[in-house]
Amino acid sequence: MATTAFYSNKDEIYNTYLGSDLGFTYTPESTTFKVWAPSAEQVLLKLYSTGSFYEEGAQVLGIKQMLFDAVTGVWSATIDGDLNKIYYTYVIKTEKGTHETQDVYSKAVGVNSQRSEVVDMASTNPEGWENDRHVLPDRQTDAIVWEIHVRDFSSSDTSGVSREHRGKFLAFTEKNTVIPYTNFPTCVNYLKQLGITHVQLNPVFDFGSVNEITGVEYNWGYDPVNYNVPEGSYSTDPYHGEVRIREFKEMVKALHDEGIGVIMDVVYNHVYSTEYSPFERTVPGYYFRMQNGKFLNSSGCGNVTATDKVMFRRFMVDSLRYWAEEYHIDGFRFDLMACHDIDTMNEIRAELDKIDKRILMYGEPWTANDGENGISGEDCCNKANAKKLSTRIGMFNDDMRHGIKGGSDDDSKGFIQGSTHSAYNVIAGMMGASSVTFGNWANEPSQCVTYVSAHDNLTLWDKILKSNWCDDFDTTDSLYISQNKLASVLVLGSLGISFMLAGEEFARTKHGDHNSYKSPDSVNSINWTRAVRYKELMEYYKGLIKIRKSFSPIRDNTTKAVNDGYIVYNGQSISLTVKNDNENEWRMMSVIINNSDHACVPQFKSQYDMPSGWYVIADAETAGDKAIRKFDPFANIPPRSALIIVDAESYEKINGVPTFEEPVREIGLNIAKDIIR
Repeated sequence: MATTAFYSNKDEIYNTYLGSDLGFTYTPESTTFKVWAPSAEQVLLKLYSTGSFYEEGAQVLGIKQMLFDAVTGVWSATIDGDLNKIYYTYVIKTEKGTHETQDVYSKAVGVNSQRSEVVDMASTNPEGWENDRHVLPDRQTDAIVWEIHVRDFSSSDTSGVSREHRGKFLAFTEKNTVIPYTNFPTCVNYLKQLGITHVQLNPVFDFGSVNEITGVEYNWGYDPVNYNVPEGSYSTDPYHGEVRIREFKEMVKALHDEGIGVIMDVVYNHVYSTEYSPFERTVPGYYFRMQNGKFLNSSGCGNVTATDKVMFRRFMVDSLRYWAEEYHIDGFRFDLMACHDIDTMNEIRAELDKIDKRILMYGEPWTANDGENGISGEDCCNKANAKKLSTRIGMFNDDMRHGIKGGSDDDSKGFIQGSTHSAYNVIAGMMGASSVTFGNWANEPSQCVTYVSAHDNLTLWDKILKSNWCDDFDTTDSLYISQNKLASVLVLGSLGISFMLAGEEFARTKHGDHNSYKSPDSVNSINWTRAVRYKELMEYYKGLIKIRKSFSPIRDNTTKAVNDGYIVYNGQSISLTVKNDNENEWRMMSVIINNSDHACVPQFKSQYDMPSGWYVIADAETAGDKAIRKFDPFANIPPRSALIIVDAESYEKINGVPTFEEPVREIGLNIAKDIIR
């Protein structure tokens, strides 16, 4: 039964509708349409044969006056007969004029979003969809996320994907793809071997900057039009809405079949065009934050949605539940999350928990323009307010990002390039931003997304080259490779959620383009041959992923590992030591990073806190879950390199005694004077 409530915002007092049947409700016998438009004077439902006015055979099939319920603010109409694959719009008359618009709650649209479409959603399910299941981590911090743009993934000739599927959802369904004329894996075949747990897809809902007919333009997609509809330019047929729905589901199922979860990058903070948005044309002045008749702009895109209003908050909740239930989406990354209010995000978490508490949630804890957010700084989802949010709503740790590499687009240096100025940001980040000593904006590591690069700004490789004043993007100089490796150890060897840009592990370059949101495929596409060229680097990432999966405390979502472990910093190297209560895993592990240009001896807190022997499982050249050699405490760590070691007793219990033979010297630990906990 629908419930009603009232929301007051200055001069606006509207009845609000909390029912779950806005949009269309389809059966083969009839379809009911409902639209919340309390300020409308009249609403007409128009039915069409095609999704756009310029298609062959386009005609109006009918026009019907919708009925208004003054209690709920909802206009409704029921049409008898089977309307599957019939298109529709609403003609809404308000004091602002009369406008024809698609449905705010559209589930399908025709080409370029001109008209909504009625679809029998059950008919869009691919074979085996009823058996498809979410791929969810037991703990949020178990996730190892690989961020990718649908088009970038396969548009290059090097992807090995069939030409008709390049740049499309269906590229993810192709199995055993390889670089042409080689046996080197690409796309999903590659991801299986890399070992990541989730892909994060740059926006895949319907966006406005690419012409779906030509598909020539490129855009990241942070310009939403219809939030509940897959993007048509990624489908093989953008004219028929049911096709993009089915192909999207095929993509999700194909990834799930390989044990890989799917995270959607969602952009609820603004819309592509305020004037032409179905939100503004349906209820003018309601869905966006305004001041003195002007649209506020904390998104930096011309408007900011009013998540603090009941009906937009309701829309966000409904939309996210829809993606999780209808499309089996496993997690959501929120763009400019600080544009949203805390109550909205906590309500979303509570609603997703009703489906499964393991569904991932995290976002950017900032806005593009703080001065025009329209809500109190105490109410927005930034790091300062992290403790007001659920511990299962994560935030990108930009302090750690800058600490690791320096500024995102300039030639400044961070820890991996030898700077010590940012060491404490790195240390705090390694502790999942949850250490009382170093600043704990996060309640627990589950709220900390540890990363060094994403789609925004320079790629990690391009940043490393710029900070070293190198313009050879194909260089294999060992200095730059070592700095990339150090970054990978800091991301995958720290507490929190591990996140990386696709191709970070094989020196992905965009040739210095720091804002490639509309740059051509030649800049953005994954060049899979780089995975061969930089195979040593890629294998290093793969080995670190194995280590992370093998040692659960580094994936602890609580503060237990923070409190039980410790960090030592001596001005040159950082060592993080984490203890483990799990008898089926290594008992202790230390991650040691030497960022200087000269060798150093590893430092530890106390010889009494360490076991009597260690094995090295990662060094400057190699990483993995198998011992490389015995740890020699007298041996220096080479410049700009890392060392990961585990205690020998538990290693041998779990993995057996290694077959290599090496003289074992008496342990004599160096006790650090500067102890940091």
